[in-house]
Amino acid sequence: MSYQNNHVTDNALYEDLHRPHLQDAIASCLHFLDDGSPCREIAPHYHDFVEIIYGVRGRFSASMADQDIEVNEGDMLLINVNEVHAFHHFEPCEYYCLQFDPTVFFFSSAYSTGAKYLLPFLMATTRSLGNNTSFSLLARKEELENTNIPELIRDYHREFTEQEPGYELAIRADICRIFLWYLRRMEKNGISVYSSPGIRQEDIARLNTVLDYIHENYQQPVLAEKMAKMCNMSYSYFSRFFRHAVGQTFSDYLLYVRLTEAEKLLITTSKSISQIALDTGFSTSSYFITQFKKRRHITPKQLKQKISVSDPA
Repeated sequence: MSYQNNHVTDNALYEDLHRPHLQDAIASCLHFLDDGSPCREIAPHYHDFVEIIYGVRGRFSASMADQDIEVNEGDMLLINVNEVHAFHHFEPCEYYCLQFDPTVFFFSSAYSTGAKYLLPFLMATTRSLGNNTSFSLLARKEELENTNIPELIRDYHREFTEQEPGYELAIRADICRIFLWYLRRMEKNGISVYSSPGIRQEDIARLNTVLDYIHENYQQPVLAEKMAKMCNMSYSYFSRFFRHAVGQTFSDYLLYVRLTEAEKLLITTSKSISQIALDTGFSTSSYFITQFKKRRHITPKQLKQKISVSDPA
């Protein structure tokens, strides 16, 4: 199979994956492409979710950074946040497609444990990894046969599909194990994202400083301009840098942190909605309610009522 795509980034479309049916952070589906067409293409696109593709049957091509990577049965391909990619199917095929928002899984209020390992990886792109791109992102069937990766993929899909109580915890564990395998594999084979010429250690340190500041001061006004000065960057450069590293704009990430903390207070305290809005850095309770409903698909009042009804006390 040979498909040369030298302009995969041209006119790439942003795909918004933040939809209610994706549970805000995770998704999984099993794709069947067997309509008999000689070549079915998915146009170049990108999103701020990490995507893991696992071949179940047949073969297809994934185009990334002006390269074509053939994915066969039993192969696994990881596509990073904001990585432009396209798919080209040359025969009937079947594959798992797992998607998750790394900010939700790794940048929680206790983010530092996982983020210090994941940040360099998430900041990497196929271009910054250089000539080792296909090796570092694609794992062949032979390499995975004696590992638990295939079972982790199937378990992720099964947990998401059945959604038994605690399925979010199971999926988080599967994701962490898959990422750990990727990171150790890359380091073992001399492909260190930590020493990649496209990823500077000072940038990682700067980002950690910003994330620390956000999580310690989200109750107060936190301005991107101040963070840019803290990093010795211009505002425009900092904005691009933050979005590339974290997969969200600065304002979206700050909003995510505040909503997460507000949700904890709604569930665990008897504070009023207006007080919770004030305690978590929202300028007005109406803005808090609007954003909470938009992102959580339920109002703060409805959530409090739901919790009180389910509480046997």
